[in-house]
Amino acid sequence: MSAKLTIIFFILICFEIGLLLVILPWMDRPSWSENFLLVWVIEKLNWPALGHFISSGYVKGAVTGVGLLNIWLGIREAINFKKTARAIEAARQGEEVDSK
Repeated sequence: MSAKLTIIFFILICFEIGLLLVILPWMDRPSWSENFLLVWVIEKLNWPALGHFISSGYVKGAVTGVGLLNIWLGIREAINFKKTARAIEAARQGEEVDSK
């Protein structure tokens, strides 16, 4: 049962992170470049070009690509749910046998 819950939580986290990484870089409010941590790093490093680089379409596209990979991973795990659950249970049983 715990293996199934672990897989379900993993699938949900993959979908959530994936959707956030796909949507957030392209939203107008809050702006992608209005990030407190980013502004602080730019001020400390005295490197304003970093802000322009982060707000470029290339970086936004790369972040969106990582989000799509997360969504794909969640779909793949949902398709292989039973196989993964059996593999986790077999690994747990193997560890218990070895430790005794």
